[in-house]
Amino acid sequence: MELFDRVPDKLFTILGSAKKSLYVQALFVLREAFQTELQIWKEDLTAMMMNSLESSMLEADFTEEAEEENEDQSEAVDISGKARLLLRKLKVTGWIDTEYARGSFDEYITIPDYSIAIINLLYSLTEERTREYNSYVYGTYAVLENAERGKSNYLFALQQAYHNTNQLVIELKTLFNNIKRYFQLVERPDQDVNLLLHEHFDEYKSKIIDAVYYPLKTMDSVPRFKNSILEILNEWMDSETIREQIVSDGMKRHVFDSVETGRGETERMLASAIDIYDEIEDMIREIDRKHNEYTNASVDKIRYLINTDQSAKGKLIDLLKNSDNPKVLRDMSEGLRIYQHSYADIQSLYEQARRTRRGEGKPLPIAEPQTNPALVGDFLSDIRRQYTNKKIDRYILDSLSSRNEMQTEDFIITGSEDFILFLLATLRGREQNSPYTVTFHEGNTDADGWNLPNLKFTRKHKEQSAHSTVH
Repeated sequence: MELFDRVPDKLFTILGSAKKSLYVQALFVLREAFQTELQIWKEDLTAMMMNSLESSMLEADFTEEAEEENEDQSEAVDISGKARLLLRKLKVTGWIDTEYARGSFDEYITIPDYSIAIINLLYSLTEERTREYNSYVYGTYAVLENAERGKSNYLFALQQAYHNTNQLVIELKTLFNNIKRYFQLVERPDQDVNLLLHEHFDEYKSKIIDAVYYPLKTMDSVPRFKNSILEILNEWMDSETIREQIVSDGMKRHVFDSVETGRGETERMLASAIDIYDEIEDMIREIDRKHNEYTNASVDKIRYLINTDQSAKGKLIDLLKNSDNPKVLRDMSEGLRIYQHSYADIQSLYEQARRTRRGEGKPLPIAEPQTNPALVGDFLSDIRRQYTNKKIDRYILDSLSSRNEMQTEDFIITGSEDFILFLLATLRGREQNSPYTVTFHEGNTDADGWNLPNLKFTRKHKEQSAHSTVH
């Protein structure tokens, strides 16, 4: 299957646009919502975009997107309008889709499988993670040993061992190429001492040596488990009974199309894993060689740049290093003629400061704070867009669950989001169309470190809610 038979033609256009950084951030917000919610409501995702990307969206120009959607240009000015235009752009290019909830006009977001795969790949490129060499080797040994001990699950063990072995090779090749990349940086002609020191100690040492190379050499996982892994794999390769059982299990689970295909795949996976573990120590020795070459080249380049510094600063350092030599000191005295001179001007006059006695000062008048109704109105409008009645009601009803009432101490406040929703619910509970009522009591209660008023939320009966809606 061709790539663009599966993904839309315009999918990657946002990654090459002028606002590519903003679109990538929006995709990461979408990823966060996907990980935390089963159904991503469009209204909630818009609020998440506004909260997470507010500064970036304020600086971005969405005039072009508004023209493409035949929208009013005012949409491209307001932050909520920009968030909606951004979501429409993701939908047009095929990153997301929308559906209406059953029996409602509320929309929720659906994410195609290819979008999640590509977003996760983009996100992984921004992470600095430690390579899991030892888990691949130990995982291979553990799954083979369990199958051998139980005389069962040979197919699953072989598939897992084959996958882990290939992932180990990919990680080792990635390590080798990363060392080569730093080696090429040393050879650049525009390098200076400070930049080399930064790349060697701050970059290479922390990201390669401490995070990858040192654990690979000190954990000693490959020499420890290599012989045991090869022993089991060779035994399975020599045992026709075990290979036939693997093929039989594969046919039952529809892993293989035919018996002949199963036999070929089984022998291929066994032979591939055996060949890799036979040669893996040669690969590690090649990584050692490349590491030593880079270290020597980096140190030699640093020494060379220090010793060949022909700037005024470098020459002065050489003179100071040899200043204890009598000949050098004499030449310095003869070559450097330094004189002291001075002159008088108006700034040279000096008048001694007089001490003054501090008197009683007058207090500053208390200024009445100036309020801007327009700013307050805009702020409240943004709050209402982010925290709708539906979102507030859902928070309280989910907290009530099957109960009819809850006290303040029954709530679990996990962060500022819950705190804001709780406070807004106290105001929402006084409205007639609210599905619950609020009763205030005296004093406050400490709930997980949050100081909240003592009150009780009571679920309205359906008849009561319907009556309130009519009124």
